[in-house]
Amino acid sequence: MRTHEFTIHSDFHRDDLMSISSQASRFASDISLSFVESEHERRVDVKSLLGMALLPIRHGSIVRLQTRGRDELEALEYMLDVLEKGIT
Repeated sequence: MRTHEFTIHSDFHRDDLMSISSQASRFASDISLSFVESEHERRVDVKSLLGMALLPIRHGSIVRLQTRGRDELEALEYMLDVLEKGIT
């Protein structure tokens, strides 16, 4: 399992998050995103279109990305790049 915690530097809209979910589905590994919202930790499967569409990820959110599986390092690096740079 690979884990990386970082701060989001741009707001993500629903379409952005659904695009990220689609990109995540190319990896065999499980990919999850967790963050604290109103003192409760929320975790979502990044490959879940509905789960991602409902996430309130905004500028300044601190999130934890976790990958687990045979291509976990590649998945972690790719998803970090997408989430840290934002959708262009």
